[in-house]
Amino acid sequence: MVMKKENSLYARDEEGKLIPKEVELVIDEDVPQQLELKGETIVCIPMTRGEIKKLFADIRKAGDDERDRDAEVILKCCVTPEYTKEEVEALKPAYSAAIANTILAESGLNIGEKSRNKAVDEKEDEFSKN
Repeated sequence: MVMKKENSLYARDEEGKLIPKEVELVIDEDVPQQLELKGETIVCIPMTRGEIKKLFADIRKAGDDERDRDAEVILKCCVTPEYTKEEVEALKPAYSAAIANTILAESGLNIGEKSRNKAVDEKEDEFSKN
């Protein structure tokens, strides 16, 4: 059966904007602080390949760290709950990581099989080759 183009694209509204999606949080069961998040959901907008590439290039160029990367992903893509910059900076690290990992996983980064940093670095390397 021939693949349908509609299935390969993120859902968009009439104005062409990506449609937010409710997804269960991706948690790391080795992090006790994340266990209380099991079964919780967020509403997020997945990042396109180009957005991921630009975001990580900007963060790397600025020399920002993992928490800054998480904050940018959350501020840009997490619809519910919606956080301000100040609130994201005050998030518990385990929560911040779970939210960012969920958004990145929904955007196509395979977070579950490797550490998030390794997955992100590999994706950045892949983007730089293309």
